[in-house]
Amino acid sequence: MIGEVRRLNDRSAFSRRSHLWGVVLSGGAPALLRRTIEHAATIIPRRRIVTVTARPHPGPAPAIVLSRVQRIVQPAYRGSAAEIFLPVLKISRRDPHATVVIMPADLHVGHETRFIGYVERAIAAVDIRPDVPIVLGSHPRTLEAGHGWIEPGVPVDGLERLAVRTIARFIERPSRADVGALFEDHGLRNTRVIVAAARTLVDVGQRYLPDVLETLEPLEAAFGCPEESLLCDAVYECMPRASVWRALLGSGMGAVLAIPDLTGRQHTGPTVHALAS
Repeated sequence: MIGEVRRLNDRSAFSRRSHLWGVVLSGGAPALLRRTIEHAATIIPRRRIVTVTARPHPGPAPAIVLSRVQRIVQPAYRGSAAEIFLPVLKISRRDPHATVVIMPADLHVGHETRFIGYVERAIAAVDIRPDVPIVLGSHPRTLEAGHGWIEPGVPVDGLERLAVRTIARFIERPSRADVGALFEDHGLRNTRVIVAAARTLVDVGQRYLPDVLETLEPLEAAFGCPEESLLCDAVYECMPRASVWRALLGSGMGAVLAIPDLTGRQHTGPTVHALAS
């Protein structure tokens, strides 16, 4: 009986992993892009990794870097909302049960095994609570403003053992005073790594960024068709520029999983001078 339960659990886990997709937001240099794709490829087959670039992309390196992965080209950069929802909509249409792991190409990871372990924990959490999108937050060792700070709240129901917490507060552009207070109070920096059910991310967009989702809507029927590229050009002409982070982290829908500092730097104490003026 125990063996049968284990086999069923293993089969269930395999089934879930067959719906696991990766999205690499390739705004960094080719070397960083290559490294981030390799991070993702440790847990996701390369054929289910999608990179998102904006035209034009300089140099010949991307053709090498992007071999064996799927590629989406935005006509122009219109903010993090369009950059994320374009691939998520495409993945969701192809695989309605997809879970996506979204990583920025310029992510610096000093301890890959530990980092991937936390990504896998977030995937397990989404398996349990597919209605909760999870962002990874790093414990900072310096007072850098980064890409926004997160104040963790109480544990998420059902995810207590995985240490996933609600988001009490998100500050996208913190002042020096905000950063200092959050640093002292064990705040987390937004790593821009998201693990979520694709349909849940689409729901976030429909609720809080409807203009972006409505602009992308005509593309959905054209995904994979010859006219997709031309239609995408037309759609992006009227694409609103928007950030996904306030909607995702400030709406009460998202949650955060804290991970150790990604860069592997030794603690040298606060470096106030690293803050932008």
